[in-house]
Amino acid sequence: MLGRENPVQAAAAEDGAGQGAATATTVETSPVSVSPEEVEAGRSTHFLFENKVFSVPGAFFSFARDGNEPVYNVQLGELWGKIAFRTLREAFGIDDNSPDATLLGVVERGLKYVKTIRPGDSIPRELLDGTASWRVEDQHLQIARGRITVQLVSWITGKETLITDRAQLEQVVEDPQTKQRAQQAFSELARRLGLPEERKQEIVDKVESIARELSYIEALRDRYGQVQHILSGLAQTGRIYKTDRQIQSDLSRMMALVKQPILDFEDIFGQLDAQTGEIVAVLKSYDSQLGFIRRMRDELHTRLMLWDDVIYAWEGEPIERGPELEARLKKTYHFLAQHFLVTKVWQRGA
Repeated sequence: MLGRENPVQAAAAEDGAGQGAATATTVETSPVSVSPEEVEAGRSTHFLFENKVFSVPGAFFSFARDGNEPVYNVQLGELWGKIAFRTLREAFGIDDNSPDATLLGVVERGLKYVKTIRPGDSIPRELLDGTASWRVEDQHLQIARGRITVQLVSWITGKETLITDRAQLEQVVEDPQTKQRAQQAFSELARRLGLPEERKQEIVDKVESIARELSYIEALRDRYGQVQHILSGLAQTGRIYKTDRQIQSDLSRMMALVKQPILDFEDIFGQLDAQTGEIVAVLKSYDSQLGFIRRMRDELHTRLMLWDDVIYAWEGEPIERGPELEARLKKTYHFLAQHFLVTKVWQRGA
């Protein structure tokens, strides 16, 4: 983990006249997906339904396991019934223009960010103000701050520095010269953006806010590392079962299926790194850059949620020949085929 103090926090402490570290600037944004009608209905922060069907104990909303259709899950004895939203509206007389029908639309959008929603739950914050409804660890915030600090020093010294190793990043950030140059960078940034020296704190606050947004990207980068761990596991399995033709065939198909989603992940991370790699450009278009980071955050989060069960299946498990590994392979194959199988419709030429 990076050190507790960093140049961003140090600048905040200096300019805060004893008030401590900077607090991230609160970015006011209009609701992303919740309509004025929903706000007027008093349902802008929680899923408060009126129909009694939504008061069934233990019931919850989710996507159907084998598709992207939202369903209402109700326990029927020892079994669970899954009711599609269209059926739910028809069977229980929920008018299409009613507040409950409107909230069902919000549920469907909300399931992009969380796996399950229960009546009475808070609406995901992504739909309300654009912030994330999940938390990151302190280490991810420290890494994001460290990367921005390196950007600041690179900019003020004119020497581009790219550090990917986290231990090296910590070492550079803790260097007293780094902290001093970061202080100079804040003053120069304020001047470049037309602000007097006494308003340097505004730059510090914005940089801290950007770091907080990028901390979610760092957390997602770690989560993506667990997907890469699965790929390493598949490669190792191939070496273990190198004489088993069936498993070799299955592994070959799995590697073909996983190729496109991996390319997609790499593309999104590449876009993020390219667009947020110059702190001056980020600050000049602060609002639009913040929106971009959040959109990419949500896209990555949604894509990675698909992998949760498979990541859990491989996490911490030994890769040893036997029925456990073969069951894991079967689960992985089913997951990849379900979500990433591309079918082509061939048409006879004229």
